[in-house]
Formats: sequence, C-alpha cells, structure tokens
Amino acid sequence: MKRAARFLLLGLLGLWVSGATLGAQSPGSDKENRASGNRTISGVVISGVNGEPLKDAGVTLLDVRDGKEVAESASDAEGRFSFANLSDGRYELRASHRGFVAADFEDHEGFSTAIVTGEGLDTTGLRFTLEPQAAIYGTVTEDSGDPVPQARVSLFHRIGSEGRIVRGGVTTADAMGHFEFPNLAPGNYYLCAAGEPWYRTNRPPALDQKGNPAAEQPRSPLDVAYRLTFYPDTSDSNVAEPVEVNAGDRMEANFTLHPVPAVHITAQVPTQGGQQRGLMMPQFSESVFGTSEMVQMGAVSIAPSGDGDGNSTRTVDISGVAPGQYQVELASAVQQGSSKLLTTFDASSEHASLDLSSVPPMAEVSGKVSMAGGASLPEGLSAVLVEGQGEGQAFAQVRADGSFQFGAVSPGSYRMILRANDSFLFVTQLGASGGKADGRQVEVGSDPVALTLVATETNAEVSGFAQLSGKPAPDVFVVLVPADARAGREALRADQTDSDGSFNLSQVIPGAYTLVAVEEGWTLDWSQPAAMNGYLAKGMKVNVPADAKQMDLKEPVEVQAK
Repeated sequence: MKRAARFLLLGLLGLWVSGATLGAQSPGSDKENRASGNRTISGVVISGVNGEPLKDAGVTLLDVRDGKEVAESASDAEGRFSFANLSDGRYELRASHRGFVAADFEDHEGFSTAIVTGEGLDTTGLRFTLEPQAAIYGTVTEDSGDPVPQARVSLFHRIGSEGRIVRGGVTTADAMGHFEFPNLAPGNYYLCAAGEPWYRTNRPPALDQKGNPAAEQPRSPLDVAYRLTFYPDTSDSNVAEPVEVNAGDRMEANFTLHPVPAVHITAQVPTQGGQQRGLMMPQFSESVFGTSEMVQMGAVSIAPSGDGDGNSTRTVDISGVAPGQYQVELASAVQQGSSKLLTTFDASSEHASLDLSSVPPMAEVSGKVSMAGGASLPEGLSAVLVEGQGEGQAFAQVRADGSFQFGAVSPGSYRMILRANDSFLFVTQLGASGGKADGRQVEVGSDPVALTLVATETNAEVSGFAQLSGKPAPDVFVVLVPADARAGREALRADQTDSDGSFNLSQVIPGAYTLVAVEEGWTLDWSQPAAMNGYLAKGMKVNVPADAKQMDLKEPVEVQAK
C-alpha cells in the first residue's frame, strides 16, 4: 500500500492517546460498526536503534477502503498495543512517539504494509519499529570567523527510489549564524547557504540621463557579496557532498561564506507606458538541483527618464551581486504574475552590462483537451507542465470546454500531465502548434504554443499476490513496468505487499506491462528503465485492456532478490 504523502520532513502527529485499547464510542457509531468482529491486531512498538519497547506511543488503526479511523490506542510500559473485535478487512497501522519519526507499518520510501485480517491470517505479534528523529545543525560564518546573521539555509533531500533531489525546507540563521533542521527522517541531504555581509556598502553610484555613473567614484573595499555556497565548501552544486543522516543522528554542517568583490550590473530594462511604476524589474536566480534559488541583490538605482512618458526603456544599476552565472527574469510591476521574459547572464566582470529590452518574451502556452471516445471531462481537471526532474512546473485549470491557458512559460522540454482531483489521466495523443510534441513531451521555445490533447481515464486496478519459496511474501516491493519505454514515469505503478502478500495497483493505464516483485526494491531507482532491466526477464507479463476496471491476477508473481 502506498501512502499519499512522501517523507521529506516528518514531525510528530501531535495527538497522544492513552487508556483502553479502543477509545470511547457511542452506540451505533461508525467506529463501532467497523470494530464488530472477532479479529485482533496486536504487537509491540520498538525503537529502531536499540530495539527497546516504546511506552506511550500513539497507535492508530485506519480502514484502507476509505482512510477513516477505526480505533486508536497507546502502547503500555512494554510497548504493547492491541486492537480487538475487528471485522475482516484491510487496515493501515500508524504510530508516533515523541522524538521519533511518525510512520506507517513497515514504512519504506513512502510505501507501507497494510494488515489484512481474516480466516487463517495471524495478525498478532507485530513488531512496529520507529526510527528516532534526526537533525542537521550548524553555524554560518565568513572568512573572518564572524557570524553571518539571518543567512538563508536551504535543505534538499535525495529520494532514493527515484534518484531525484527535491527541496526539503528552508530556514534562517539567527543573529549568531546558528541554524537547525529538526525532525528529519534518515536519508541523504544537501545544503546550501546564502547571505548578505552586514557591513556591505549598499550605495550604488548615481546615474546620469544616459544611465552612466555621474562621476568616477573609488570602489569601496566593503563593496562585497557572498556566492551561494553548498556544503561543505563549494559554489558548484555538481560537486556538493550529501550529509548522510541515520536514525537519531545530530549532524553538524558548518558553512564558511567567502566575501568577493561585488558586481555592479547596468541593465537596460523595458517599461510599461514609460512610467517608473511600470518598470519591469529584473530578478536574479541560480539553478540548484533543478530548482530556482533567488539571489539577494543590494541597492538598485534607476536612471531618470530623458524623454518623458514615451521612453520604452530605462537604465537600472544593481549592486551587491556576486560574480556568477544567473537566470534573469523580468516581472511586471503593475501586473502581478505576468513574467515577460527569461534569459541567462554571465556576471563575471566588475561592471557588467545587460540589455533586457531585446530579449524575446516567454511563450504563451494554451491548449484544449478532450476525452477518448467522446467521454465527458472529469471534474476538477487541471493541466500541468513538468520540467526536467519534476521540480519546475506550470499549472492551469481546465475549463468546462476543455480549454486551458498556462500564460508565460520559459523555454525548455516539458512532460504533459493531466490530473482530476486525486487521480491522473493518461495523455494518449499530444499535438503542438508552435512547438514540438513527442509522445507526452513538448518542446517550448519563444513562439506561442497551442496544444491539443486526447486523454483517457486511468481507472483500472490490478490486484494479485507475491510469493517467495511458495509462501505469501509480505513487505515486498512490486512494480508494473510498461513495455513501451516511451510511456514515461507516469505509466509506472508501484506498491508494497500487505501482510498476506497481496498488492493492489490502482489507476493503471491500458497497455502491456511486466510485473516485477523485488525484495527491498524500494531502494532501487525504479522509475528509471535501466534500474529494472535486470528483473524483467523473470517478471510476469500483464496486458491491461482498454475497458478494464478490475484485474485479479490468477497466478502469484515470484519475488526476486535485489
């Protein structure tokens, strides 16, 4: 069973329960109706570090069918918990304890194992392991040893099962440069720090009518900036080193920021109507693990207009930017959210010039979607453009007639995804006028792009069992790999087997697949075809027809060693 939420920064549930196995219930309540049989789920909550039992752990039982709570309890002095009088069914088990990462039973990389009750199934004596929370802390200083107050520290987390690095959080250092990321689950984390020298000169030179410095001014030795710095001590994210965090660790990760002479940037910026209030102000950012990290700038000076309201460009002088490669985006000062253009910029000299008045605008991307076979569009439908590893996204709500509008989209290659409330639709056809479409990928340049999409609902469910040495295999990773390598990650379906060895793969796209079961397979980069190629030969061939709703596999899939 796969949980809806992934695990970046996990805190406490905040609800601590004590007392009897089942909480107080009124006659005829929903909880009472669900707990009206003769089955029992019981076990012990233990620490993942030393195996010691955990007293007063909050344990919650939920019905997998609808996610509703069935009962809640607290572990006793020996860490034991028990839920009695349960009917036959499939239950999700959750536990939490102060100082530990809240988790589902047998939680691995966002997958967990449900407990199945029924005739001949033993659901007692479970060992529910909770891992102690970890933390990363440190201090941000500069070369002099002085702290960098209010430094911005960003945390990124590597998702082992997908090989992606995603943003996990951001914090601000205190006046002494101290920071901390608490309540972390075990994993590999990357950190970067940015700040502003408190002593920095923040006075840009005065500009004349032509946008040039009004007079020669000696450069102040305090006119400095910090480069974005990745742990342990580099300005290049490609050579950043991860901080490996195990359960219960408190890992120290200190930063030293190096002041370098700041770059002064003179930019020619387009205006809207020639008014200063309509000035398109540039925003600088750096690409960090596929996401944009905003760059702190110093003072900004705007040259006076020399020809009144008819002037279409203005000169802006920006100080306090460290040398480096940046992405520059122009945002309207009068129309919020209407970014106009995007370009790259090499700010490596002491005084750099940037002409943004001639950069082509970002593309306007629109489209229309229809359902295969003339079916009606589902409610709550939205369209999403996902760039690269999935961090950069553009979102648009689909109207009743199937049309949608993204607005300004930066050049690049995107995957097209359709979502309807909590489910996905599969794009069977994608055409692009003004861009290039290939499968479910679309290339966007500077020209307007009009997309046409045909979609089908992914409402088939594939259920079955995994076995090892002829016996049901619980806690095993299963994945449905499409035969068509062009199907993309959206076509993959994965699960973890429940206590009886069963699994259920929902929202499966029609097509041909190979079903693979692998011990501890959640640690593989299973979303990449190369990682699964070695397992496909021993997998089970599965064909999901276009009209399939429920498929129950007749034979169990054999579990393979990792």
